[in-house]
Amino acid sequence: MKKFILQLVLIIALLTLVSCGNSSKTSDKKVLRIGYPGTQSALAGVAGIAQEKGYIDAYLKELGYSVEYISFPSAGPGVNEALASNEIDIAIYADFPGILIESKGVDTSLIGITDNYSTSAIVVRTDSDISSVKDLKGKRIGFTKGTYMHKYIYEILALNGIKLDEVELINTTDGESALQGNSIDAIVTTDWGEGVLVQTKKIAKTLDSSKDHEDITAQTVIVGNKKYLNKNEDAVVAFLKALIKGKEFLIENTDEAFDILTNTGYSKEVISTLMGKDDNKFDFVSLDITEDSIKKLEASKDFMLNNDIISKDFDINSWIDRSFYEKANK
Repeated sequence: MKKFILQLVLIIALLTLVSCGNSSKTSDKKVLRIGYPGTQSALAGVAGIAQEKGYIDAYLKELGYSVEYISFPSAGPGVNEALASNEIDIAIYADFPGILIESKGVDTSLIGITDNYSTSAIVVRTDSDISSVKDLKGKRIGFTKGTYMHKYIYEILALNGIKLDEVELINTTDGESALQGNSIDAIVTTDWGEGVLVQTKKIAKTLDSSKDHEDITAQTVIVGNKKYLNKNEDAVVAFLKALIKGKEFLIENTDEAFDILTNTGYSKEVISTLMGKDDNKFDFVSLDITEDSIKKLEASKDFMLNNDIISKDFDINSWIDRSFYEKANK
């Protein structure tokens, strides 16, 4: 009996050691977790091309890393929550949530820009008699508060001599339903939303777009958890190398690249219009953080401060870290 008990104790001890060993290996697992807004499994833009062509996974695999792509239906807020709680390592999303998380004191760095010319648009129903921004005076306009569309509608109204109290601004995340149900007269949407409503569904027409007002366009940014960035520099550089290769593919194989991007759920017609917005030169896919990009970031941050979207100021230049891109671009 004593011999049996001794053997049982030894077996339990051995299993414990094996379990601890496996736990250690799991914690040492090398992975890059990429978060982004949406419900689809595919990234958008140049990152989506780099993902589909296998560049991201291949470059990271060479260094012993696996890659996880994590989408967030709750968009920017969900991505920020995951970034703050270390559930993801890198986020690709609009500049407003990126600025917001940095203003909250979360230790992040801005390491790249995938689109320095993200636009917004005001659309109305196809049967609407509204034909210009000036016609919006006294009308009900749906928009999403705390986003770059928020900045666009405020500034485009001002440019047309319309005061905020001369329109009814309605904060909504389902502008399409509200527009179709006639509970609003116009909605402010992203360029991708404009493409779906105007080109694909054909239930709306464009009243105005920030394509015509370059100074109030937005950007899509790459923001990383600073602790992760510092500990995994080689992986971050490899990731940016993959995006650079994705841009090269986009330039050299444009039609195939547009086919690839239909994985995001948008039609090729919409992809072609939006990705080809600079006559297929793709200069808007800078990846680097330029002086013009910094000016836009400053303007967005100032707007957010002045409209109580954020409460704490910070130095944009201190947030930026171009070192990863510079190494990737060598």
